[in-house]
Amino acid sequence: MSSLFQIQESYGTGRGLFATRLLKRGEQILEFTGPIISLEQALQKPADKLGFPLQIGSREYIDLEEPGVWVNHSCLPNAGISKDIFLVAIKDILPGEEIVYDYSTTMDDHTWTLECRCRSHNCRGLIRDFKDLPYDEQRKYLEQNIVQSFIREKWGDE
Repeated sequence: MSSLFQIQESYGTGRGLFATRLLKRGEQILEFTGPIISLEQALQKPADKLGFPLQIGSREYIDLEEPGVWVNHSCLPNAGISKDIFLVAIKDILPGEEIVYDYSTTMDDHTWTLECRCRSHNCRGLIRDFKDLPYDEQRKYLEQNIVQSFIREKWGDE
């Protein structure tokens, strides 16, 4: 396990990743790993089983392994995904703070939604595809370079 984070209970979402020391903006936190699976295989995963696949292409996913499977969503993230597989801090993350990213920055399959329980002041209530984000959020995430490559290719030049 990493010295950057630990897995512990997270309010309302089961387990999560929490910083064990100050993580500076731009610092790489982890690399998402797991077998590559298809859209069809991702859709066959039971919703009550551990984790959700990470979309890395229009029909390609990583079936997440630990510790990446424990990174929770927030509509007010402190981390994001760079180069499709690296979780990086997008602002300083304090020791004890949960490490979270916006799942919508990785989603464009038109098949999956999830009730959001992030409790942030700007919570959208439902996690959906990147295209469903408010325009300002899309632009902000694209400028921060924390949107999957296949989504950036589709939405980055608007």
